Formats: sequence, C-alpha cells, structure tokens
Amino acid sequence: MKIMSNVRVFSTVILMLILAVIPVVQAKQIFYNSLDSEKAVKDGGGKVHAGSFVEGAMGKGFYSLKAGEAVSFPTEEQLLLETGTIALWVKVMVDIKKVPGESFIFMMYKRGADAFFINHSHNWGANQAICWMIKNKNKWFENGIGKSCSKPLKWAEGETHFITTTWGPKGMHLFLDGKSVGKGDHETGASLMDDDFWVGNIEIEKGSTLPSQWVQDELYIFDTQLDQAEVAGLMKSSLTVEPSVNHLALTWATIKLK
Repeated sequence: MKIMSNVRVFSTVILMLILAVIPVVQAKQIFYNSLDSEKAVKDGGGKVHAGSFVEGAMGKGFYSLKAGEAVSFPTEEQLLLETGTIALWVKVMVDIKKVPGESFIFMMYKRGADAFFINHSHNWGANQAICWMIKNKNKWFENGIGKSCSKPLKWAEGETHFITTTWGPKGMHLFLDGKSVGKGDHETGASLMDDDFWVGNIEIEKGSTLPSQWVQDELYIFDTQLDQAEVAGLMKSSLTVEPSVNHLALTWATIKLK
C-alpha cells in the first residue's frame, strides 16, 4: 500500500511539472456589445448616429437600413492592429442577392491607408458573398473567393448567421456559422488605426451611404485569433447565454488556446 501511495504521489508531481511547462496563451475578450438598444451602445462607449433596434438573432439588434444609419465605437484598446478576432450575429432583412453593390456590416477605415471591412459584396469577383477585407499601407490583401470572400450565398430574408473574422500570424480567416469559408496568407492586420470602428455602415464623415440593410447583433472582439473549434464554441455559447450590457456575454470570456 505504501508503494502504491508513493507511486501516486510521484505521478502527481510529474503531472504538475508537465503542466507547469506547457505554455498557455490567453485569448482575452476585449470588447462586447449586445447592440440591442441605444442605452446598450451608449453604456458601451458608443454612439448611435441613426437607425433602429429590432428583433435580431439574439433578441434585439441594430438595424441599419438607410444612409446615415450607423453605430460607432472608439477603437482604442478595443481593436488591435497586429492580431485579433471579430465576431457577430446578423439577421438577413433583405435577400443577399438583392443587396446593392457593397454594403457594410463592420468597418474600420483609416482613409487612404488601412482598413478592416466585413461586408456583403457584389464586387471583387465574389457575387452575393460575405467578404473580409484587410488593407495595409494602401494594399488590399487576398482578394477573391475562398480567400477574403466566401462563395456565393443564398441567404434569404429572416435567416440568422454568425460571422467571424480573424487576422494575425496565422493568416486572415473568414468563418460563417462556425465553418471556414475563406483564408489568406496575410499575417497581420492594418498598419494604422482610425479613431472609431463602425457597425452597419461606413463612417458618418462619408455620409454613411452603404448600410448593411441587415440587423447586427452581439458583437465580440478578441485580442487573439480564435481557431475553428473556438469559433464554433463561441457561436454555441452565445446561443445559450443571456447577455446584458453590464456583463460579458461569454461565461468563458478567457479562452485557453492550444
């Protein structure tokens, strides 16, 4: 019995030593907003320039139908240049095939130089697609289907979908509903950051003339690139958690990455 006890102690010590030397990278959620009301946006440090709050994927969300309708938040300490993940729900209010030109779901644009775009596009050779575009020092990266853009989609009015984008040393990556649909080799984000990022449209200084015409809901930003399993976990988590403006939506706001 004493021998068995010593074996257990020895095994425990070895396990503790192994765990002590395994590096653990923390994926920190650095921004969250429910986008379910003007109060939620303001309490999160943002501004509603115009628009409405209607039933979305997860309760109410921000509906940007017309020019001038947009929400903005400061980028400082909430959006990083080098690496990160953006995720949000959308509710399709107009069939994707009917959305004109390019319309913006998320945008950070340092005009003339650098950008992060999530939009649905009839351009860039990706008709009726969701695109994740990165501009760095006036150069766009990884244009095209299967890279910055998904294949053509048949998303119809009333459907809800989960969009996730990542950037950093693992390359730029686009996920729809937890599945990888586009990947490029560009290994960083933009080189410059504007003062604000925008939800549902382009910036108000340019008239916010390209509304998404959809509902944006439950916006998350991380300081690390999530992989596909973690994206799927985030999607599942947001389906089961009752969020509020005063509490992060995730019960696991810190994710351990392998």
